[in-house]
Amino acid sequence: MPARTIYLIKRLEIEVTARMTKILGAYEITPTQYIVLNFVEDHPDDLSSAQLSRRFSMTPQSMNENIKILQNKELLEKYTDPNHRRILRISLTEKGKETLKLCNSAMDGFEKEFLRPFSIMEKVEFRDLIGKLIEGFRNM
Repeated sequence: MPARTIYLIKRLEIEVTARMTKILGAYEITPTQYIVLNFVEDHPDDLSSAQLSRRFSMTPQSMNENIKILQNKELLEKYTDPNHRRILRISLTEKGKETLKLCNSAMDGFEKEFLRPFSIMEKVEFRDLIGKLIEGFRNM
């Protein structure tokens, strides 16, 4: 009997996370922190830690811990929302933008190597299929 799809996805996730950990370690960033930095960059001045924790299915405590680490490294900053004084917004600092640019460059090399077995069309299809799976989870 062929391996279950979920099993294969988990194996792939373990392999990718291990490689990401090694690559991003040079920048003292974990894979989770890297994903948070990317998401904050994609949503400038529009995120709270509560929104991030919901988005990544993490407890608020775990997300706050990651945010605090990134703040201590001066990669993220929190500020009070001018329209809602009780909401703390999150954005990248200049150092955060520079660090993310370096990390993205390193990850580009890994992604190119990782996707080497695929044709250009297969790469596009693979990304589309992953996107559909992610969207499906949001609708569950």
